[in-house]
Amino acid sequence: MLARRSKRAILTFAGLFLLVAVLLAVTGRYFQNVEQKRRLDEEKANWRQREDFFFTVERRTVERERRFPAAVDPWLVANVPAEVAGRVSEVKVEPGSLVRLGDPLVLLDNEIAASEYRRAAAKLGELQRLLAEAEILGKSKVISRTQVESVRAETRQADAEEDATRARLEDHTISAPFGGSVAERLVQVGEAVNLNQPVVRLVDTSRLRVIFYVNERDVASFPAGAAVRLRLPVAPGQVYEVPVVHVARASDEATRLFRVEGELANADLALRGGLTGEATAMVALYTDQLFIPTACVRLEGAGASVLRMRGGEGGPESVRIRVGEEVEGFYPVLEGLATGDRLLVR
Repeated sequence: MLARRSKRAILTFAGLFLLVAVLLAVTGRYFQNVEQKRRLDEEKANWRQREDFFFTVERRTVERERRFPAAVDPWLVANVPAEVAGRVSEVKVEPGSLVRLGDPLVLLDNEIAASEYRRAAAKLGELQRLLAEAEILGKSKVISRTQVESVRAETRQADAEEDATRARLEDHTISAPFGGSVAERLVQVGEAVNLNQPVVRLVDTSRLRVIFYVNERDVASFPAGAAVRLRLPVAPGQVYEVPVVHVARASDEATRLFRVEGELANADLALRGGLTGEATAMVALYTDQLFIPTACVRLEGAGASVLRMRGGEGGPESVRIRVGEEVEGFYPVLEGLATGDRLLVR
């Protein structure tokens, strides 16, 4: 009998303990929900009070620009070679000398070449005199037509020899192939030079070649004649408009980038070749496009999402969107939003 009473007491106590535990759990959940609702109400109140937490989606017209490291090189560069072998008798220029097309740069000893030319010229003169006499005698039938043609053939051959010796003589004067300035003198007086050995390094900086490289996505933005803006550290505050003159038809094998060249006028020679700078160009134009700040966007792998405010007293909802490439702190919205949507700035 006592054991049965003990069992009842134990079951009664266990039931009371379970009831108390359930009541405590329900009460705790209630107060937790109350606290969450209080915090949400405070956040909503803060959202309503702080308009700078929100951004209203609007349409804008925006240019997307990109900057590229640029090299500024002389328009023409040539290691001017000797066209005959010989010994240097005179160097007409020094580094920095300005020259025009055809100006002499280096003279080679031409004594032998001059002697050969004089002999060839004398021979040609004698044959020209004989040809004139032969033509007179031929008309008078004193000599045959064949004899006249033989003298004429010898005269033509002598004329060709005279031209060849004159050219060899002229080759002893190494002249500028274009106007420019001497970057480097490569020989000294008395030095023997070989055929095709460079004697002077010549550059033309009256125009400058602006070179930079772009990727395959941007290369279509550089048709011939398109303008880029160039800034140079040596000319702070100065912006040069440079037209594009050439775009490579194939990318560099190592970098997979396309070479773009522009032409910068430099008639006053104010700029030197070999400079570095930065080229800026418009690579995209967004017209009447939705834009939102990057601070509103959470990137998620290949996609993105924003927190859009519901109407009325509703809180934010997560919305999946598709955006384009960032432009100065803003993303163009391609899908998922409409004009007037209000977004929470994270």
